[in-house]
Amino acid sequence: MSGFRIGIAGASGALGTEVIRILEERRVPVSELVAFATDRSLGEEVEIFDEVYPVLTEVPPLRGLDLLIICSPPGPALDLVREALRAEVPCIDCSGAMASSPEVPLFVADLSSPKAVRGAPLMASPASAAISWAHVLAALEGSAGLARVVGTLVCSASSAGRRGIEVLSNETIGMLSQRLPEASDVFSSAVAFDCMPFDEAGEAAEDTHEAPDLAAEAERALIRDLKRLVSPQLGVAVTALRIPTFAGDGTTLAVETVEPISAERAREIFEKVPGLELSDHGETGPSTRDTAGRDVVRVGRVRRDPSLENGLLLWLAADALRLAAMNAVKLAETRLEIA
Repeated sequence: MSGFRIGIAGASGALGTEVIRILEERRVPVSELVAFATDRSLGEEVEIFDEVYPVLTEVPPLRGLDLLIICSPPGPALDLVREALRAEVPCIDCSGAMASSPEVPLFVADLSSPKAVRGAPLMASPASAAISWAHVLAALEGSAGLARVVGTLVCSASSAGRRGIEVLSNETIGMLSQRLPEASDVFSSAVAFDCMPFDEAGEAAEDTHEAPDLAAEAERALIRDLKRLVSPQLGVAVTALRIPTFAGDGTTLAVETVEPISAERAREIFEKVPGLELSDHGETGPSTRDTAGRDVVRVGRVRRDPSLENGLLLWLAADALRLAAMNAVKLAETRLEIA
């Protein structure tokens, strides 16, 4: 099969698996898939176009690849980026490691210039919920200007990857069987039948011996990405929560615009934005489950904020994992100039 040699770092994880699935769905011409991950993936395989590839547990030589997509955690990503640049291999970082580097372009495929994507040897794709927020906020910024955004993000277990889903499943079965949940190295506390600030197990800082505030880190990452994607002057406040669902994330947004805009006008704008799907007036709002496995951001409950002259309130539901994987593949198609 003629096509491209594509490397996937973190190929056996939730994001890597979804990227491979979408490469096949969109019929991206892949002649060879070079899949690798950590030692936890020893013996695993991935499949695309009826070809089965072993998941390597060591980083293979990168030279000769047409593209590397990094779906690993941020820690290993920096070394992989350096290896890719030395090997002169274009690289898409989906880990979030490069998103904070101003010299590395941060792209959402539907909002970015194809010319800029095609010319980038290294690019970052948002690892936060910024992909779903950016579609809505960029549309409002272009129509009425944005003064301030306050949002609450509720994250499913899938935002912690495949192991997050496994932990929630095991905890749910255990608690229904009246067994106390066992401690995991994914979350710092049990997640089944509970709601808490966004939290994953983290290592203590060497100087303080205190666990890092991962909720704050996730919130800062989302704010950083939105400022890069929408406007550097945008005022943003975020609260991130973990909820005991398997897939799909939700967001409540309170938006203050510079110019007055009615809820009806906002709905008209959203209807024209690619990647957004507007709920009917009679709906209470789309559920997070409605978006699982889908490539759209569903928007509902668009209404005036009675506490602000130029305020809007709305609800978003999206499968952040699916959107991140789709964004990576769309960027890959543009970078490889696939029609």
